[in-house]
Amino acid sequence: MGCDARAISFAAPSPMNKLFFGFKRAYYGTLRLTRQALKCLGLTAARFDLLYILDKARGEMTQRALQRALGVAASTVSRMLASLEKLDLVTREIMLGDHRCNWVELTREGRQRVRHAVRSLLDTGNVQLAVDSALSPRRWYDAASCALAHASCDGALRRVRHAYGDVATLGYPRVPDYVPPDDETLWAREMARKEP
Repeated sequence: MGCDARAISFAAPSPMNKLFFGFKRAYYGTLRLTRQALKCLGLTAARFDLLYILDKARGEMTQRALQRALGVAASTVSRMLASLEKLDLVTREIMLGDHRCNWVELTREGRQRVRHAVRSLLDTGNVQLAVDSALSPRRWYDAASCALAHASCDGALRRVRHAYGDVATLGYPRVPDYVPPDDETLWAREMARKEP
């Protein structure tokens, strides 16, 4: 995306849009809350998201499905997977039926790390408490108040994501757009791998 000199205005500069700046600051705030806990596990927020999706998909899926779930460029997922392979958290194999596709699997270490992160951040209720406290600071303990605040915030964020063309399918705590293969398909794939 280049810079077009005709698009540059010499009028007085407009102030930063308060909401636009606020979205950015809120995003960085969420990263700040989880950074240290994830760092102790050798993870970043982006790595956690990728490993979490894989774990929820029974530990395996295509690289393309992973890209769709994250809503990022194919090259981004490829780089992330390369670094996760070096850390022995995932493995990739070229699919037999379509050599353009990669099959991605969590390793035992990858599964252990992502599940430890889930236990530390999600299962403890720490993330939920942080969100409840931020959205309903005077009534963070009241489930009904928090539910209303969540619904309002979620609706507003959904509209913003849609307006800005977000294509991610990731939905916590599960990945609804991904349907894991049935046992027969998994068995056939395993048998195909064992063929010389």
